Amino acid sequence: FDLVCDKEWLRSTSKTLYFFGRLIGAVCFGQLSDIVGRKPTFFACLLMLLIVGCVASAAPNFYVFIPFYILQGAAQTGLFLVIFIMGTELVGPSYRMFAGFVIHAFYAIGYMTLAGLSYGIGNWRYIELVITVPVVLFVPYIWLLPESIRWLLSNHKEEEAKRIIRKVAAANHVEISEELLEDLTKLDEKSETETKGRKYTIIDLCRPGIICLSLNVWFNWLVNAMLYYGLSLGTGNLGGDPYINFCIAGAVEIPACIMCILILNPLGRRRPLCVIMVIGGAACIATGFIELIPLKITLAMIGKFCITSSYTIIYLMAAEVFPTVVRNIGIGVSSMCARIGGMLAPQILELNRIWGPLPLIVFGGLAIFSGTLALLLPETSGKPLPQTLEDVIGTEKRKAKYRGIKMKDCS
Repeated sequence: FDLVCDKEWLRSTSKTLYFFGRLIGAVCFGQLSDIVGRKPTFFACLLMLLIVGCVASAAPNFYVFIPFYILQGAAQTGLFLVIFIMGTELVGPSYRMFAGFVIHAFYAIGYMTLAGLSYGIGNWRYIELVITVPVVLFVPYIWLLPESIRWLLSNHKEEEAKRIIRKVAAANHVEISEELLEDLTKLDEKSETETKGRKYTIIDLCRPGIICLSLNVWFNWLVNAMLYYGLSLGTGNLGGDPYINFCIAGAVEIPACIMCILILNPLGRRRPLCVIMVIGGAACIATGFIELIPLKITLAMIGKFCITSSYTIIYLMAAEVFPTVVRNIGIGVSSMCARIGGMLAPQILELNRIWGPLPLIVFGGLAIFSGTLALLLPETSGKPLPQTLEDVIGTEKRKAKYRGIKMKDCS
């Protein structure tokens, strides 16, 4: 669309609007998947992605393109959100963390593939079509993909859940008795009875005793998303071949996921999160002052590696620190904060017009500050998930009392 000279500011604005669409998608499709189910929402996102992607590729001008670009962001976020939820709900508890990392690994492969497609095709309209039309390959999933059993049970669709469990058991040559099926249903009903009785809202996450924890987690999500998308979008400013830079930025995400799998259980969540974010922030700041292109790219990729790892860790921690009764609300607000971080990233990159290293200094400083704050979060590795607000508030009060005693002992 010839976004140069006096129109160049529209580039960063379009990216910010795209992330605004992702914010809308996270809110709308997250709620929709809870109401109508994971599978219908999955196909609704696919259909929406196919339609808006094809229309966007034929947009005659920038102002026609933008509304469909926003809708594309919403559909992409809704699709990834539902895929992640289904992927973790369709496996047992011991495999959920691994399932999440496998999903992210395939995301990284798609990331790298996009660099190759962009280099080989060139024209953005054709690229848009090439990445959109393959959505039709998911049509067989209508028959292959089962609904989430957890969602079915929580919505009192026990018979359909039993039918899927029997089908899965038969495919794995496992016999399952009717008594066991009944026990699974009763277990879910018992869990629901224990947690119902009142409606919880975001206000409950702002109560004394839990508000500091909530703000810490939300700020970490915002900063991690800001750096993740900022470093991804900024690969073209590093020098060298922008396609290779973009591909490497995707490639480092796979070892980042592998590292998380290896370290999170033995080392916990909190301290690795702090160390990784501080290292990533330092790498970002150093990148801004290095002139040698190979070293500059290397430091930037170290930063991307660290931020990918820390984003993965804080994603997991959010599911572990919030109590069951407000977990969905806590993660939902966290996701909204991440989208706000994504919206801010393109605008921060524009600060290079003032001073070249300034965006990386801002990113690095926020990463170091956020990583330091992570030390105030509770360690969740190997500990039972909190069920009620009182579980978290009581733990925080005991920690505060303990810190007060230690400070008195030292004075």
